This record gives sequence, structure tokens and C-alpha cells, in this order.
Amino acid sequence: MSKAPLAVLAAVCTAALIWWAVPGSAKDEPESRAEFSVAGDGELPTSRPDTRDARDPLSTDEVGYAISVATRDPDLPAGAMDVRGEPGWEVLSVDVPDDEVDDGGRRAVVTLYDYAGDSTQVQIVDLSRGRVVKSHAATRLQRPPSVNETQAAVSIALAADPPLAFTADFEASEGVPLVSPEQITSVAGVWTHESADHHGHDQGADNGQECGQQRCVRLIVATPSGRYLGTTDFVVNLSHRSVVRLTEEH
Repeated sequence: MSKAPLAVLAAVCTAALIWWAVPGSAKDEPESRAEFSVAGDGELPTSRPDTRDARDPLSTDEVGYAISVATRDPDLPAGAMDVRGEPGWEVLSVDVPDDEVDDGGRRAVVTLYDYAGDSTQVQIVDLSRGRVVKSHAATRLQRPPSVNETQAAVSIALAADPPLAFTADFEASEGVPLVSPEQITSVAGVWTHESADHHGHDQGADNGQECGQQRCVRLIVATPSGRYLGTTDFVVNLSHRSVVRLTEEH
């Protein structure tokens, strides 16, 4: 993978799209219109950057370089698949290590997910040397969802058949059908079968017992007016690209 995905840019750093107005004569363009050009392709940089101090927040250049080094590691398991079903790792996060830096070097922790094997891979990247210094896999380590995963979860929820209750709630509130993710504001959080014990849900055979081993998320959805819609009756299994309908205990 030669370039870091755009979704990570949206999650951990400021936008890489730089826009500017293109001036025109008054007779050629109405005053109310402004035309824009795009500088760059929206991808994170992948060349070796100037590094900051060990405990400083990662720069955009460092984030892009860390992802590039982590995902090009020849020791990574082959055949990884991202949330869209395309070849490559889903990048969940890029952070400064919590533990002490051994030699004062600049390091980054890159957390990746493989949807082909439902496994999380944690890569410790030495940014000064441009190499992975530590790597380990975990089958039940569930990090917060990426932007790509949240978008995928919303699309899966909207395509559910029969429709989920929050879509009818949206139409009753807004007066129009909910047919597109752009009509709502959404955030997602990881959901596991064990977490249902604390939320009053039946632990029956069809209530998400696979979640935790597989990648499942719960959505929080709001209308443009800021009204939250009810989404506690389901979670989205991203590994199966399906909806898990939860049964409330009474």
C-alpha cells in the first residue's frame, strides 16, 4: 500500500484538501458564485518526515508515514481485507505510544484490522528509522471504529430488510423518507456480546453472540435538527455486513 487512506486523515488530522477562490470578472461570473480548485489528491503524505519530540502529538506527515511503513511491513499476514471488501488493512488509529520510549526515538502505534481474518494487528513504527520494531496480533482486541467503518455501518443499516425502526422515526420527524447517509449525522462505537449484559438485552442465540470475535458497532444517529433517533434495537456486524436485531428483556 503506497498511500494512506483518506478515512484516517478525516479521523486523526486536519483535511488535506486546500481550496482557494479563483477570481473572475464581474461580467463573466455572478457575484454570488465562487469557483474552487483542489490542491493535492487528498491523500496523506508517505515520505519520511521531520520528526517531532517523542511525546508531541503526531503531525500529518508523521501519521501518513507511520501508516505507510506499518502497512508495507513484509511480515504482515497476507490477504488482509478492509471494511469495503477491498484488499488491504483497515486503519483504525495512529497514536503516540503510552509507554516510555526506549531510546528517545520518535514512535507511532498503528492499529490495523483485517476483515478477512477478523484480527487486529498492532504495529509499533520507529519513525526515525522508518521500520516496524514491534508487531502483534489479537483476535478480540476491538478499537473504536474508523470513519470508513461508520459510513459502512450506516449504509448497511439503511439497507436492512425489513427496515429498522429508526428509519420510520426519521420520516415521522422530518416528513421525508430516510434513503441516504447524508440525511443524518452518525457516530459509531464498538459493541460486543459481553457488553449486552449491561444494557438489558436478551442473550439469545440470535442476539449477536458473534460480536467481539467479529467486528460489530452500535450507531448513534441524529437528524439535521439535532433530534436523536432510536438505535438501541440493533447493532451492525461489519464482518458479515449484516444487521443484528436485539431483543429487549421485559
